[in-house]
Amino acid sequence: MKKMLFILVVLLITFAVVIPAAAGNGPGGGGKGGGGTGQGQQGTRGTFAITGTIAAIGTNTVSINVIRGNKLVQPYLGTELTVTVTSRTRYLNKDGTTTSAIGFADLKVGQPVSVHGTLAENVWVTSRITVGASLSCLPLP
Repeated sequence: MKKMLFILVVLLITFAVVIPAAAGNGPGGGGKGGGGTGQGQQGTRGTFAITGTIAAIGTNTVSINVIRGNKLVQPYLGTELTVTVTSRTRYLNKDGTTTSAIGFADLKVGQPVSVHGTLAENVWVTSRITVGASLSCLPLP
């Protein structure tokens, strides 16, 4: 009976140590795609979706006035967020029911856009920018 009780206690202690470590998935916790709420927090990563207007255009960046966004973007509503564009970024123009490919040079300040990409190491990297997307969540002018 004592051996059985000893084995049970050892198993409980093992599970108590292993389960929280596995749930954290490394330093900072949160697992894949999870984690904090701000740019200043290390380990924040995941996929983002932003709805807003173009505030400025740099050589490899686009600044967006954030109006709406997914959970990762929520802390930045009402602010200007700079996203990085790469050679793999796709640029689309949606005109009613037709969607066509455009280039970086076709982007203009003030255009309503939908931006999707990933956040890792505090760098917002876009995979797609869509101009003229159906932005029903935007307030009327």
